[in-house]
Order: sequence, then C-alpha cells, then structure tokens
Amino acid sequence: MTTADEAPALQSAANAAARLFRAYEAHSVTPGPDTLFHTLTAMHSLNEKLRKAEVRDFEHLDEFAALKALRNFAHHQDEIGANVRVIPSPAVSDLAFLCLVRRDQVERAIETVGQRWRAETGAACERRFHWYGEAVNINPCLFNFMVHAYEQLIAAGVNADPASMEAFEASYQFETREGHAHLIDGRLAGRAGEIEHMLTTLVADLPSR
Repeated sequence: MTTADEAPALQSAANAAARLFRAYEAHSVTPGPDTLFHTLTAMHSLNEKLRKAEVRDFEHLDEFAALKALRNFAHHQDEIGANVRVIPSPAVSDLAFLCLVRRDQVERAIETVGQRWRAETGAACERRFHWYGEAVNINPCLFNFMVHAYEQLIAAGVNADPASMEAFEASYQFETREGHAHLIDGRLAGRAGEIEHMLTTLVADLPSR
C-alpha cells in the first residue's frame, strides 16, 4: 500500500513518465535533433523520479546506460543539436528512420563517464548502438529502451496519464495480439560495405566538436 508520504513521489514519477512518452511520440512523428534531445532529457528526469519514489529505476538496462552517456555529454557540451543527423532509413530495417551520430562523439561521451562506470558504459554502447564506420545509429537502442521502460512502468504500477501512452500502448498491444516481438534488431539489411560507406559519408560533414 502506498503511504501518504510516498504518494507525491509516485505521482511525480507518473508525470515524468507521461512527459517521456509524449516526447517519444513527437520524436516518432517528426524526428529531429530537438525531439531526440527532449526524449533523452525526459528519460533522465524519469529515472531520477523513479529513484526518489523508491521504484526500480533504469540503471540496470544497457540501453539506458548507453543513452545516458550521450545525454550527459550533450547536456554538458551542448553538442547534440549540431552533431545528430536524422534520415529516412536507406535500406530495409525495423525502423523508418535513423538517428546518426559520429563515432568520435560517442567515444568522447564514453570518456566523460566516471572511471567507475566507464568500461561498463562503453560495453553497453558497443552492444546496443549500431556502428557503421564513422557513423553510429542510436535509434534502435532508443526504441528498445522505450519498450523496456513501458514494461517496467506497467509492472511497477507507475500510472502515467493514459493519453500520453496511447499510441505506444496501441502498438505494443497490436504486437502482442499478432505474436510479434516487442524488441527490435534494427540493423540495416544490405551489403555491409556499401551501407557503411554511405552512412560514413552522411556524417562526414557533421562537426567533430
């Protein structure tokens, strides 16, 4: 049973969850550097609210660790707006668009993580981001994080405003009915060398700093 002292913290977490799903919906409909930044910011805020509400946070998720490194780097360096390219998927994939950042940006983001967590964060980025030469596609990682977040919030009874989760929940329930997996692979189907060259070219003119 939730006590009177716990109720405000839990409601704050529910409000933060609603903001995250609204931000992600905007990112899904009209993706761009700003929508990505707002989603990562909302993700970070929700994690803090869950901790304050004494509800399991996202620190155990590889996807969160990887995205958090980019969020923190962007927050302190103010670079994400200039260094992200959002494009329609140029090959067969689970998602309609890519969010590309430069390899060196991801590597610098990892380097800014505290020494205690740096190796673990680097491994999470290696596993959950998709690396194509000098380009890194982070969109599948973000999608899978949202699936984990949705499932975790439902299990914990963090009840966000239903309207904020309507589109995501409808998609999730459709996948359940049709027997589809909720998590995606997100890799591009095609000749690896050609895809790598194309995406490297696309990020070549992004600022390196």
